[in-house]
Amino acid sequence: MFRASLLDDSAEEGLASVDGDPLSAYLPARMVRWVRAQADPGVPDRVALARWYKDFDALVARARSSAAERAAFEAVSEVPLDALPAKPPAFSKVCAALHATCYDVNLAVARLGGSDPAFAAERAGHLRRWLAAEGRATTWLEASPADDPAPEAVKELLPLPESFAAEQVRVFFAALFRVERGPSISGTLDRFGAERVEQALRAYLENGARPLRDAVLEEMDAG
Repeated sequence: MFRASLLDDSAEEGLASVDGDPLSAYLPARMVRWVRAQADPGVPDRVALARWYKDFDALVARARSSAAERAAFEAVSEVPLDALPAKPPAFSKVCAALHATCYDVNLAVARLGGSDPAFAAERAGHLRRWLAAEGRATTWLEASPADDPAPEAVKELLPLPESFAAEQVRVFFAALFRVERGPSISGTLDRFGAERVEQALRAYLENGARPLRDAVLEEMDAG
Protein backbone atom coordinates (compact mmCIF):
# COMPACT_ATOMS: atom_id res chain seq x y z
CA MET A 1 0.00 0.00 0.00
CA PHE A 2 1.20 3.49 -0.77
CA ARG A 3 2.42 5.87 1.85
CA ALA A 4 0.89 9.33 1.42
CA SER A 5 4.32 10.93 1.06
CA LEU A 6 5.07 8.72 -1.92
CA LEU A 7 1.92 9.86 -3.64
CA ASP A 8 2.29 13.58 -3.06
CA ASP A 9 5.87 14.64 -2.47
CA SER A 10 8.39 14.45 -5.29
CA ALA A 11 10.68 17.30 -4.25
CA GLU A 12 13.06 15.04 -2.28
CA GLU A 13 13.44 12.84 -5.35
CA GLY A 14 14.79 15.71 -7.45
CA LEU A 15 12.02 15.40 -10.01
CA ALA A 16 10.38 18.24 -11.88
CA SER A 17 7.44 19.81 -10.09
CA VAL A 18 4.00 19.41 -11.65
CA ASP A 19 2.38 22.06 -9.47
CA GLY A 20 -0.04 24.09 -11.55
CA ASP A 21 -0.07 21.65 -14.44
CA PRO A 22 -3.72 21.13 -15.44
CA LEU A 23 -3.08 17.46 -16.13
CA SER A 24 -2.23 16.90 -12.45
CA ALA A 25 -5.96 16.90 -11.70
CA TYR A 26 -6.42 13.83 -13.90
CA LEU A 27 -3.08 12.04 -13.64
CA PRO A 28 -0.60 11.28 -10.84
CA ALA A 29 2.60 13.31 -10.94
CA ARG A 30 4.67 10.51 -12.45
CA MET A 31 2.26 10.23 -15.37
CA VAL A 32 2.14 14.01 -15.88
CA ARG A 33 5.93 14.08 -16.26
CA TRP A 34 5.84 11.12 -18.63
CA VAL A 35 3.08 12.65 -20.78
CA ARG A 36 4.78 16.04 -20.92
CA ALA A 37 7.96 14.37 -22.17
CA GLN A 38 6.14 13.20 -25.29
CA ALA A 39 6.38 15.29 -28.43
CA ASP A 40 2.64 15.72 -28.89
CA PRO A 41 0.72 14.43 -25.87
CA GLY A 42 -2.64 15.77 -27.05
CA VAL A 43 -5.57 16.90 -24.93
CA PRO A 44 -7.12 14.93 -22.05
CA ASP A 45 -10.10 13.50 -23.88
CA ARG A 46 -11.27 9.92 -23.35
CA VAL A 47 -9.13 8.46 -26.14
CA ALA A 48 -5.97 10.18 -24.91
CA LEU A 49 -6.51 9.34 -21.25
CA ALA A 50 -7.22 5.69 -22.00
CA ARG A 51 -4.03 5.54 -24.07
CA TRP A 52 -1.93 7.29 -21.44
CA TYR A 53 -3.04 4.99 -18.66
CA LYS A 54 -2.60 1.88 -20.80
CA ASP A 55 0.82 2.89 -22.09
CA PHE A 56 2.11 4.00 -18.70
CA ASP A 57 0.96 0.75 -17.10
CA ALA A 58 2.83 -1.06 -19.86
CA LEU A 59 5.97 0.97 -19.06
CA VAL A 60 5.68 -0.04 -15.41
CA ALA A 61 5.31 -3.69 -16.40
CA ARG A 62 8.35 -3.57 -18.68
CA ALA A 63 10.40 -1.77 -16.05
CA ARG A 64 10.18 -4.83 -13.80
CA SER A 65 12.37 -6.84 -16.16
CA SER A 66 14.29 -4.25 -18.22
CA ALA A 67 17.02 -2.02 -16.86
CA ALA A 68 16.48 0.53 -19.64
CA GLU A 69 12.75 0.72 -19.02
CA ARG A 70 13.32 0.91 -15.28
CA ALA A 71 15.60 3.91 -15.83
CA ALA A 72 12.91 5.57 -17.98
CA PHE A 73 10.36 4.93 -15.25
CA GLU A 74 12.58 6.24 -12.45
CA ALA A 75 13.24 9.42 -14.47
CA VAL A 76 9.60 10.43 -13.99
CA SER A 77 8.27 8.61 -10.94
CA GLU A 78 8.09 9.81 -7.36
CA VAL A 79 6.89 6.32 -6.36
CA PRO A 80 9.31 3.37 -6.22
CA LEU A 81 8.58 0.69 -8.79
CA ASP A 82 8.08 -1.99 -6.15
CA ALA A 83 5.34 0.10 -4.50
CA LEU A 84 3.14 -0.08 -7.59
CA PRO A 85 0.70 -2.96 -8.13
CA ALA A 86 1.57 -5.59 -10.71
CA LYS A 87 -1.89 -5.41 -12.28
CA PRO A 88 -3.52 -1.99 -11.83
CA PRO A 89 -7.18 -1.46 -12.69
CA ALA A 90 -7.57 -0.36 -16.30
CA PHE A 91 -8.91 3.06 -17.24
CA SER A 92 -12.17 1.63 -18.61
CA LYS A 93 -12.74 -0.52 -15.53
CA VAL A 94 -12.26 2.43 -13.18
CA CYS A 95 -14.62 4.61 -15.21
CA ALA A 96 -17.22 1.83 -15.25
CA ALA A 97 -17.03 1.52 -11.46
CA LEU A 98 -17.48 5.28 -11.09
CA HIS A 99 -20.46 5.37 -13.46
CA ALA A 100 -22.06 2.46 -11.60
CA THR A 101 -21.77 4.10 -8.18
CA CYS A 102 -22.97 7.62 -9.05
CA TYR A 103 -19.34 8.79 -9.15
CA ASP A 104 -18.60 7.92 -5.52
CA VAL A 105 -14.87 7.20 -5.26
CA ASN A 106 -15.06 5.03 -2.14
CA LEU A 107 -17.81 2.84 -3.56
CA ALA A 108 -15.97 2.60 -6.88
CA VAL A 109 -12.80 1.45 -5.11
CA ALA A 110 -14.76 -1.21 -3.25
CA ARG A 111 -16.09 -2.48 -6.59
CA LEU A 112 -12.63 -2.57 -8.10
CA GLY A 113 -11.38 -4.91 -5.39
CA GLY A 114 -7.77 -6.03 -5.61
CA SER A 115 -5.03 -6.00 -3.01
CA ASP A 116 -4.06 -2.33 -3.25
CA PRO A 117 -7.03 -0.07 -2.43
CA ALA A 118 -4.79 2.97 -1.97
CA PHE A 119 -3.62 2.76 -5.57
CA ALA A 120 -7.18 2.16 -6.80
CA ALA A 121 -8.30 5.21 -4.81
CA GLU A 122 -5.57 7.34 -6.39
CA ARG A 123 -6.65 6.32 -9.87
CA ALA A 124 -10.38 6.59 -9.15
CA GLY A 125 -9.88 10.03 -7.62
CA HIS A 126 -8.09 11.35 -10.69
CA LEU A 127 -10.61 9.89 -13.11
CA ARG A 128 -13.55 11.11 -11.06
CA ARG A 129 -12.15 14.65 -11.37
CA TRP A 130 -11.83 14.14 -15.11
CA LEU A 131 -15.43 12.92 -15.36
CA ALA A 132 -16.55 16.00 -13.43
CA ALA A 133 -14.73 18.31 -15.84
CA GLU A 134 -13.21 17.47 -19.24
CA GLY A 135 -14.92 14.08 -19.31
CA ARG A 136 -18.40 15.26 -18.33
CA ALA A 137 -19.78 14.52 -21.81
CA THR A 138 -18.99 10.82 -21.27
CA THR A 139 -21.10 10.55 -18.11
CA TRP A 140 -24.67 9.27 -17.98
CA LEU A 141 -25.62 12.68 -16.61
CA GLU A 142 -25.12 14.05 -20.14
CA ALA A 143 -26.93 11.23 -21.94
CA SER A 144 -30.02 11.99 -24.01
CA PRO A 145 -33.03 12.44 -21.70
CA ALA A 146 -35.29 9.43 -21.33
CA ASP A 147 -39.03 9.70 -21.73
CA ASP A 148 -40.83 10.27 -18.44
CA PRO A 149 -42.15 6.96 -17.11
CA ALA A 150 -45.85 6.52 -16.46
CA PRO A 151 -46.84 7.11 -12.82
CA GLU A 152 -48.42 3.65 -12.66
CA ALA A 153 -45.12 2.04 -13.61
CA VAL A 154 -43.25 4.03 -10.95
CA LYS A 155 -45.78 3.08 -8.29
CA GLU A 156 -45.02 -0.57 -9.02
CA LEU A 157 -41.49 0.04 -7.71
CA LEU A 158 -42.81 0.95 -4.26
CA PRO A 159 -41.73 -0.67 -2.10
CA LEU A 160 -38.58 -1.60 -3.99
CA PRO A 161 -38.70 -5.15 -5.34
CA GLU A 162 -36.06 -7.70 -4.46
CA SER A 163 -35.36 -8.12 -8.17
CA PHE A 164 -36.17 -5.96 -11.18
CA ALA A 165 -37.67 -6.99 -14.50
CA ALA A 166 -36.10 -5.39 -17.57
CA GLU A 167 -38.89 -2.82 -17.93
CA GLN A 168 -38.68 -1.98 -14.22
CA VAL A 169 -34.99 -1.20 -14.64
CA ARG A 170 -35.84 1.30 -17.37
CA VAL A 171 -38.53 2.89 -15.20
CA PHE A 172 -36.14 3.03 -12.23
CA PHE A 173 -33.49 5.01 -14.11
CA ALA A 174 -35.94 7.21 -15.98
CA ALA A 175 -37.76 8.23 -12.80
CA LEU A 176 -34.66 8.78 -10.68
CA PHE A 177 -32.10 10.07 -13.19
CA ARG A 178 -33.95 10.85 -16.47
CA VAL A 179 -31.79 8.40 -18.41
CA GLU A 180 -32.31 5.06 -20.12
CA ARG A 181 -29.12 3.74 -18.55
CA GLY A 182 -27.47 5.19 -15.50
CA PRO A 183 -25.59 3.80 -12.56
CA SER A 184 -26.23 0.20 -11.57
CA ILE A 185 -29.22 -0.47 -9.34
CA SER A 186 -26.92 -1.90 -6.67
CA GLY A 187 -24.64 1.15 -7.01
CA THR A 188 -27.60 3.47 -6.56
CA LEU A 189 -28.72 1.61 -3.45
CA ASP A 190 -25.18 1.53 -2.04
CA ARG A 191 -24.82 5.26 -2.66
CA PHE A 192 -28.19 6.47 -1.35
CA GLY A 193 -29.83 3.61 0.56
CA ALA A 194 -33.22 2.04 -0.10
CA GLU A 195 -35.16 4.52 2.01
CA ARG A 196 -33.77 7.56 0.20
CA VAL A 197 -34.35 5.91 -3.17
CA GLU A 198 -38.00 5.25 -2.30
CA GLN A 199 -38.36 8.85 -1.13
CA ALA A 200 -36.97 10.00 -4.48
CA LEU A 201 -39.46 7.84 -6.38
CA ARG A 202 -42.29 9.36 -4.35
CA ALA A 203 -40.94 12.85 -5.08
CA TYR A 204 -41.09 12.05 -8.78
CA LEU A 205 -44.70 10.91 -8.42
CA GLU A 206 -45.64 14.04 -6.48
CA ASN A 207 -44.13 16.73 -8.68
CA GLY A 208 -41.67 15.26 -11.19
CA ALA A 209 -38.64 16.04 -9.02
CA ARG A 210 -35.47 13.99 -9.31
CA PRO A 211 -33.56 14.73 -6.07
CA LEU A 212 -30.97 11.99 -6.55
CA ARG A 213 -30.01 13.27 -9.99
CA ASP A 214 -29.78 16.76 -8.50
CA ALA A 215 -27.54 15.46 -5.73
CA VAL A 216 -25.14 13.80 -8.16
CA LEU A 217 -25.06 16.90 -10.37
CA GLU A 218 -24.33 19.11 -7.39
CA GLU A 219 -21.46 16.91 -6.28
CA MET A 220 -20.01 16.75 -9.77
CA ASP A 221 -20.30 20.51 -10.23
CA ALA A 222 -18.43 20.95 -6.95
CA GLY A 223 -15.59 19.00 -8.48
